[in-house]
Amino acid sequence: MPVAAAICSAPRAACRLSILASPATWRLAPLGLAAALVLAGCGGSDGPDTTTPPAPGENYRPLGISVAGLATGQSLVLQNNGADDFIVSANGFVSTAASWPLGSSYAVAVKTQPTGQRCTVARNTGTLATANASVLVDCVVLPGERNTLGGSISGVPAGQAVVLRNGSEDLALQADGSFTFATPLAAGAAYAVTVKTRPEGLGCVVRDGAGTVTAAVVDTVAVRCVPEGALADGQWERDQCNVTPDGIALTDMWRVSHATPTSLSIGAGGVSYRNAQCSGPGTPMTGPLAGAFSITDLRSAASASGELVGYWGTYSSRAVSMPRPVVLVRKANHLCLLEDSAAASSYPDVTSLGLAVTAAIAGGKCYTPR
Repeated sequence: MPVAAAICSAPRAACRLSILASPATWRLAPLGLAAALVLAGCGGSDGPDTTTPPAPGENYRPLGISVAGLATGQSLVLQNNGADDFIVSANGFVSTAASWPLGSSYAVAVKTQPTGQRCTVARNTGTLATANASVLVDCVVLPGERNTLGGSISGVPAGQAVVLRNGSEDLALQADGSFTFATPLAAGAAYAVTVKTRPEGLGCVVRDGAGTVTAAVVDTVAVRCVPEGALADGQWERDQCNVTPDGIALTDMWRVSHATPTSLSIGAGGVSYRNAQCSGPGTPMTGPLAGAFSITDLRSAASASGELVGYWGTYSSRAVSMPRPVVLVRKANHLCLLEDSAAASSYPDVTSLGLAVTAAIAGGKCYTPR
């Protein structure tokens, strides 16, 4: 973590401030709070002063800044306590280069707005505690701007099309990849992307498809299609939204892969959101997921209408001492996991799954493709 260090081997008049460089998008303005602390540590005598300020660590903390809606190529300047400037040039989460003593107060404000945008701050005042503070910065486009709406789609079958709709505008997509609606939208305009038509037997889920145009480009709409009734590989996100005491919203996520045609390997992780409604693009965990489990010896059966498909199997993981029977069920776009009984199955056939699956979907316990 970048820190400020005092170099005081010369008399006090020659004492200078050396700031270790932070990432290019963050810079510490001269003579801010951190600089004042360093200069104060230079001492009052004309002789050498070996005093150096405490390095960030146990008793010092940086500020965390989470930025959303900042247009590509734009920058804004934030201030802490009216003195320390931070230049931000990208969306996402970063920590400030400077750090402050635990117990000290902070007050973050926008000093300079990006061109054509207006940014506001939230959770921007408080006292530094043992956990890093997280300041939220949201930027919107000023009225008069017009911006495109788009995103990405996956799972489109070869030679077929999925038609998306926003308002009265339709967009036919015949391949996986990025998409953009032809009509730009004015800043402040509402949008709601839905699936108008899809090939028979294909289920499609739209995520982050509704909202208000607030950035130069809205490109976060995500559409994923998978065959109905299939245990498709890839990410599946739980419907239920959980909010932690510090205001972070999370959903559970599975990463499904077929080890063999009759066995699944599933990594369990999560998706984090910047609001308590779990709306917006969300940030899924990456890399290996710690909560891994497997379901083996799969056998399947489908209802006459094809609405329900059940997969009976054996669940095992490091956290479970004895494998146990379970049923994975596909209904429309949902994937549900039901506990079964070892002695005599609680779900002897696909018809017996109906009530339990309906209740699980209503309770937010099931997953949809992500």
